[in-house]
Amino acid sequence: MCIRDSFLLFMIGELVAVVLMCALVSLMFFGGWLSPVPFLPDGFFWMFIKMLMVFFMFAMVKAITPRYRYDQLMRLGWKVFLPFSLFWVVFVAFAAKFDWFWGIYARWTVGG
Repeated sequence: MCIRDSFLLFMIGELVAVVLMCALVSLMFFGGWLSPVPFLPDGFFWMFIKMLMVFFMFAMVKAITPRYRYDQLMRLGWKVFLPFSLFWVVFVAFAAKFDWFWGIYARWTVGG
């Protein structure tokens, strides 16, 4: 097997993973094969359309976002994402405890 074949297998594997992810996202979050219009019949056509929409979104995100170096990703993770996620945990805890936002977060409280 030459280098071209291994690269081809790698790219096919990546494409298959993206297609499977599109299928899972459309099944779990967009209703799968169910029609978004009530009077139209359900079927694989709707699943395929929803998969194409998700695939288009994946392709656009991959094409638009910049490619960061490893040190830039580490700096972004430690200086931006970690403090934001810790702040968000505290914010949601307060929102759940004190019934902010009309009780949306109240289902996550333990013991009232």
